Amino acid sequence: MADITYQVVPHDNGWAYKLGDTLSETYATADEAIVHARDAASRQKIGDGDALLAYPAPDGRGWAFQELETDKSGSRL
Repeated sequence: MADITYQVVPHDNGWAYKLGDTLSETYATADEAIVHARDAASRQKIGDGDALLAYPAPDGRGWAFQELETDKSGSRL
């Protein structure tokens, strides 16, 4: 797996997904931010690797993780 992790974090009275130091726009709920992070990861081109999504665990204790499939089409667009 490639070393790419999307994190869902609190941001501006809502939630955003984060890749490195870059934050997405703000979404009303963590679930909505997760949906948009999955969409962004599906369009990410990182060769044969996949990405990882980290989001607050539903039980409120730490993080939950999910592997996300990325675009492996070989297209440069």
